[in-house]
Amino acid sequence: MAHKRTLIVHYTTAQLYGAVVTFIALLIGCVLLGYGYGDKAFSWGQQRSFELQHRVQGLEETLAANKRALTSLQLTAQVDASALEQTRQQLVELQRQIYQRDQELKLYRGMLQDNQQPNGLSVSDLHLKKVSDRRFQYDWVVRQKIHEAKTLRVNAKLWVIGHQNGETLSLPLDKLDAQVDALPIQLRLKYFSINRGILQLPDGFVPESVRVTLRYPWVERLQFDNKFVWRTEE
Repeated sequence: MAHKRTLIVHYTTAQLYGAVVTFIALLIGCVLLGYGYGDKAFSWGQQRSFELQHRVQGLEETLAANKRALTSLQLTAQVDASALEQTRQQLVELQRQIYQRDQELKLYRGMLQDNQQPNGLSVSDLHLKKVSDRRFQYDWVVRQKIHEAKTLRVNAKLWVIGHQNGETLSLPLDKLDAQVDALPIQLRLKYFSINRGILQLPDGFVPESVRVTLRYPWVERLQFDNKFVWRTEE
C-alpha cells in the first residue's frame, strides 16, 4: 500500500529577498512599460485630436466661404431676374403702345378718307374684347362732321342692355367701369375721339347690346342714339 509523503522545500533568507526584489523589479518594469505605452498613446491621440480640430476648422471656413459665395450668387441672380423681368415688361408695354399707335394711325387714315361719314355726331365703331370671365375691354370712336371744323364739347352716355334673373336691365357705364365717375362722359373733339376702358359685368348678367347717345351740351335733343349688338373678340 502506497503512502503519501509531504514534500518540504526549504528557502533561505537570501532566496526570499531575491524573489521579493525580482517581483518588485518586474512590477516596476510593468508600470514603466505601461506608463510609456500610455504616454505614447496619449501623445498620438492628442496629435490626432489636433489634426482633426485643424481639419474641422478648415472645413468650417470653407463652408462659410461657400455660403457667402452662394448668397452673393443668389442676390446677383435675383437682381438679374428682376432686371430681366422689368426689361420684359417694358418691351411688352412698348409693343402694346406701338400696336395701339399703329391701329390708331390706320383708323385716322381710314376716317379721313371716308367720304360717306354722316353729318353731325356719330359712332363709327365699337369693339369689345374679352379680358377675363366677366371683364371686357371696350373701344369706341366718336366722329364729328360739321361745315366749320372746330373743337366742340360733346356729352356721351353708354348703357349695356341685357337680362338678369329673367328681367331686362339697362346698366349705365359708370356702374360697370371704375374709371368712369358719372354720366355723361364729357368729350372734346374736332374730327374724332377714340375712347376705351374696361367694364366689369355683374354675375348672372347676360349682355345683348350697347346703347350709345351723343349730344352737344347746349342742345336738348340727342344728335345720336343707336344700339350695337354685343359681339366680343377673344
